[in-house]
Amino acid sequence: MPKLSILGKTVLATFLLQTIVLTALECLVVYFHVSFVRNFTLSETGVGISESDLIYHAIFILTQAFQLVICVDALFNRNTIQLVALAILNFITVAYAAIQTYQHFILEDQGTDGAIWTPVDPTRFSGPEDAKHFFQARMRPLEYTIIGIVVACSILLGILTRYLIIEFGWENYQKYSADLSVRKAFVDITLLMTLIKMDVFFVGTYAIQLIPSEKLGYTRTMTETIAVFVIGTITFIVAWYGTAKEQKYCLLSVIGILALNVVYALYSIIHVNMHSNHPNDPYLYTRRFLTLFLAVMLCLTVATIVNMGLCIKNMMKGFYVLTVYGNDGENDPDYDDLSTPTTKREKRRSQLAAARVNNRRFSFDN
Repeated sequence: MPKLSILGKTVLATFLLQTIVLTALECLVVYFHVSFVRNFTLSETGVGISESDLIYHAIFILTQAFQLVICVDALFNRNTIQLVALAILNFITVAYAAIQTYQHFILEDQGTDGAIWTPVDPTRFSGPEDAKHFFQARMRPLEYTIIGIVVACSILLGILTRYLIIEFGWENYQKYSADLSVRKAFVDITLLMTLIKMDVFFVGTYAIQLIPSEKLGYTRTMTETIAVFVIGTITFIVAWYGTAKEQKYCLLSVIGILALNVVYALYSIIHVNMHSNHPNDPYLYTRRFLTLFLAVMLCLTVATIVNMGLCIKNMMKGFYVLTVYGNDGENDPDYDDLSTPTTKREKRRSQLAAARVNNRRFSFDN
């Protein structure tokens, strides 16, 4: 495992500190949220809004943990592509934090509409408005602090990541042979693995948001929620296996499912936003979050399909990387080794050697 430079340690420490501080602040907001809601007997819609709000807090905390794991993986593997993805994800978190604060406004103003005032301690508050002002005074500073920290950390980490990318350069990719075609194949497959990690996170967190759908009056059912979880899990397990083992037919089957996911995401974005002027709008309280996650999920899915196609194209040409060189790029096969293969690994070595020789001949001819 490579040692981290001072810059690398600074980035890791910043992510670690951000995760700890934001998680602590989110837990405080959740505590005040629950304490506020306990003073009411909410309607079914109010319960749905409250549950959605808690789910969004949980997703925010999961996002911090996910970013930290991705950061550690990128730093110790000197994965430049993953660092870029991490910086983009951190800026998406800014939008998430802003929407989350707006979600609290909805909970306080509309989540308690039609609720019965049943205070835990009747002597503590004079009425629902008194309780609302009390908890607003405690939650609002925390929420604005969270937004401020996320914005500041995103800018700082964006700058640090830029210098870290310069420090890493493309060293990690250059050790995979002197052949530019092999290097390109490794960049493509590394990008695909990064995209799959992001896909898993956003599909999973989107599915979690559908849990209170029936209470909020969505046309979606729990069956759809379970289907998103199950199909998404199976798809990305197959995608990861196909990528790690460089199985082009596995990846081709995944492309078919991802194409259906593009259709589903487009339909869902239209469906969620077409009720905006309806008097009984079921997505009034969650539209912004659902639209954000669906839009990101759509972009990631399209990028994954395109990149998966490039990886399959590389494999069709005989450019296998992970199964020939290994994950560290140290097992460089003989450039002109065209000996008779006996194992699957040796067959791929032979295919790669042949592809490299063909590339060299093509270069000489031109």
